Parts: sequence; structure tokens; C-alpha cells
Amino acid sequence: MNEQLDFLFHGLIGKNTYLPAELGAPARVHHGEHYAVVNSSWKTDTFNLIISKQLGEEAPKVVERWCSEFNDAKLPAAWWTCDELRDEPVAPLLQRLHFVEDEVDVGMIADLDTLPALDYPAGLELKQVTTEEEVVAFGRLIASLFDPPDVFVTSFYERVARLGRWEERPLKLFLGSVDGRPVATSSIYLDGTGGAHIFDISTLAEARQRGYGSAITHFSLAFARGLGARRGALQAAPDGLNIYRRMGFRELCTFRIYSNKQAIFAQLPR
Repeated sequence: MNEQLDFLFHGLIGKNTYLPAELGAPARVHHGEHYAVVNSSWKTDTFNLIISKQLGEEAPKVVERWCSEFNDAKLPAAWWTCDELRDEPVAPLLQRLHFVEDEVDVGMIADLDTLPALDYPAGLELKQVTTEEEVVAFGRLIASLFDPPDVFVTSFYERVARLGRWEERPLKLFLGSVDGRPVATSSIYLDGTGGAHIFDISTLAEARQRGYGSAITHFSLAFARGLGARRGALQAAPDGLNIYRRMGFRELCTFRIYSNKQAIFAQLPR
């Protein structure tokens, strides 16, 4: 596999499996040779994930096994793969098992040694999350962006908050606040090979168009660079590409996210 794609997937899998593995039961994490699975046991495809690279001859078996596991348990789940690595049979197999394309993102990478300077908006306080209260606030802000708010996200971060030792962990959380009120989030997963993978970039709905998202993204990457990270990676929605291009990111691949949530929620009692 292309080294840059391998780098991208290393961080994507690392970040998404890290906290569920730390929390333990009822969440379960499975690592295959070319894929990883997170089963949170919750009815949300935010925390039930399959992330697959090139599966080769085992593609039909892997798709059948994990799609069936989530379908049989009536759990919504999201399957992440990218056009550049997706095996030909995967898309039709997912479709047959009620996993339909739900989202398209763009995988991007950057050289952090050339991260440009950025002027941060006045009044925005940016900091690494280090306390239980700050982790809870981080989760609540992300949950509020769902319509309706995602109670599973709030519950997840309430559990995560109790883990502690945030300054020691490879996953760093960040909050941006104005007048003491959280308005933006981001996280960085340090992969141990000089890579910094950025996730959870979000801005409170009423605080958008003020540069807060760009500021916390830049702050997080600069923070990671200060810890020795040399490369950055992220998954961006297509309408956000120009923001990241201005920070030196370039497109690497196209992610396709498939979900069974439509089929699952159609089966659940109303």
C-alpha cells in the first residue's frame, strides 16, 4: 500500500480505536490485518465503526461477517474505506447488506515544518483539555451539533472524562472559548511515528464564520509540532478543503462512508 495512505489509515484507526479500548466493556475493539472494528454496543454509527484498507481475497468474508454482526444486533454502524484502496466487490456487498453511501470526505496530509503562521481571532482562548470538566464540555459541544443533540456523544465523553492523565495520552483534546464559553473543539492523535492526525474539528453553530475553526485547527497542529510531529493528516468535508489547503494540506484520497442506519432505524419501534 502507498506509504502516505498507510500513514493516513494508521492514524484513522489509531484514534478511533484508542478511547473505546481504554474504556473497555461493553465496547469491543477488533484489529484485523487490514481493518479495524469498534462495536460500542450503542445505537449510533458515531461509535460503531469498520475502517478497512485493501482486503484482497478476504473482502467478501470480512464484509459479510461485520455487516451481519451489526445488522443482527440492530446496531447502526459506519463503514469507512477509500476509493484508492477499496476492493471491487466491497461496494456491492455493502449495498446488499443495507450499508449505503452516507458521506464523502477527502483524506489530506501536510508537512508540519511548513505550517504557515495564522492570526487568531481576538477574544478566543485556546487550550489543551486537561480536566474532567473540560472533557465533559468538549463532548457536550460536539453532541450539540447533531440534530437532535446526540446523547450518546455526551455519555461517551462523560465516561472518557474519568480516564484522566490527559497530558500523558497520545490523544490530545483542545477547546476554544470566548468569555469562558466553549465555542470550538479539535483533537490530535499522535501516532508515535512523527504523525499528528487531527479530528473533531467543530464550531458552535452560532459562533461560525469568525475564524474559530481555522484557529483551533492551526493551534492543535502547532501544538503537535512542538511535541515533535512532522506530518499532519485529516479527513475533510469537501466544502472545507480550502481552509486546510491554506494550512499546507493537499488531497490524498477520497473516503466513502457507508452506513446501515436507515435500514436499522426503519426496523426499530417508533
